[in-house]
Amino acid sequence: MDGKALSGSAHLQQRHRHLLSAVTPAQREVGAKTNETAAFRPPLEPLDLAGTVVTFDALHSVKDQVRWPVQEKNAHYTAVIKGNQPIASAQLKALPWEQVPVAHTASGTGHGRRESRSVKTMAIAANPGGIAFPQTRLALRIHRRRQESGKQQTRETVYAVTSLDTHQTSPAEPGGYVRAGTGPSKLQPPRQ
Repeated sequence: MDGKALSGSAHLQQRHRHLLSAVTPAQREVGAKTNETAAFRPPLEPLDLAGTVVTFDALHSVKDQVRWPVQEKNAHYTAVIKGNQPIASAQLKALPWEQVPVAHTASGTGHGRRESRSVKTMAIAANPGGIAFPQTRLALRIHRRRQESGKQQTRETVYAVTSLDTHQTSPAEPGGYVRAGTGPSKLQPPRQ
C-alpha cells in the first residue's frame, strides 16, 4: 500500500489530490496523506490475496493493518518499520546485525544514478522474545548506497519485517518486496 500526492492536480480547496494504491488498477482518492491508513482495507477486501505477499511502506506498518492480510486473507506481508513503530524499530536496530553476514547484494544503474543494496536477514522467534510486531518471522536490514550524477553518495539503512519464514523465501526476495513497497504495492507469490 502506498500513497502519492499528484502534483498539478489542485481540486477545490486541496493543493493536490492524494491517491492510495493497492494494486495498479485498485486506486482510490483519499483526502490527505493522513487518511491513507483509514482507507487501507477497502481496495484490498475484494481481492483474493491467498498466497501473495502484500508490501507496506512505513505509514501502513501498523499492527492492525499487518494482522489483517495474514489472518483474514491468508496472505503474507513485508513491512518497512520506522519511527511510527518506536518499540519494533528499537528492537530491530538492537539486533546483533554485526554478527550476521550479508545474505544478498544487488546493484544497478538507471535514471542517472547508481544504486547498490545489501540485505541481511535474521529469523525471529515466534514468542515474546521476538519483535513486538504481529506474525513476524524474519527481520531485514537493508543498506542502500545511491550515487546520483554530480552529487554526493548517500547511504541509508532500512529495517523491515515479514511474515515469511526462511523456508518460504530467499534473502533476495524480501529486499525486493521492500524496494517494490516504496512505490505502488506489488502482490507477489512467495517462493514455493
